Amino acid sequence: MINTEPQTENASDGLGAVKKDTFKIRLAHDDSRTREARFLVEKRYRDVGYQVTAQSGQQVCPERITLATYKGDEVIGTITVGFDTGAGLLVDELYKQEVDSLRQQGLRVCEFTKLAIDHKGASKRMIAGLFQVASLYAVKIWGYTDIVIEVNPSHVAFYQRMLGFQPLGIERICPRVGAPALLLRLDAANYGTQMIEKFAGHPELSRQERSLYPYFMSPHEERVILARIARG
Repeated sequence: MINTEPQTENASDGLGAVKKDTFKIRLAHDDSRTREARFLVEKRYRDVGYQVTAQSGQQVCPERITLATYKGDEVIGTITVGFDTGAGLLVDELYKQEVDSLRQQGLRVCEFTKLAIDHKGASKRMIAGLFQVASLYAVKIWGYTDIVIEVNPSHVAFYQRMLGFQPLGIERICPRVGAPALLLRLDAANYGTQMIEKFAGHPELSRQERSLYPYFMSPHEERVILARIARG
């Protein structure tokens, strides 16, 4: 039976540590954790032939937070959440018109970037947990309604099927990594919240609902995590 009870290892983390199976999701709040997350991003980018630049791995902006998933002492997953605070988003470089269309509707848009997964240590629960905690910060804590993400066109089907993202815009070349990209959007405040309420915490429904949502923590477990984040 999976232990989904959040456990805090270090109160200074803010998030502390979210334990599920044998992995923990931590806020990369210091130089050491940020560096470990950056190394995984750079490794995965090189593995698939993307360009790796200082900008690709950089995470020093106050409008962004980085989460890292640990299995033991090893980082096996990372994601960065970028908040639209007036300075713009990375996706504005290619898709400003599309993102502006959401802003003009009164929607609050954030972006998920620098996603990297070490597939040797990954599981559906691990990937779901990383996305869910990132979404907690974006939607539940900061009040963002929509999440956008640039992905390689070959990965679009995964994000549509597993999380409910939908294409927004046309395929373009991303100069940051020198590869094709397509912008996807998730209505996190409505669709994402409804899917969590319906399926999260019920992995036994994974044959019925073939997305990642049955592997998410239950709404009750979300509230426990949020309480721990709030206590800092």
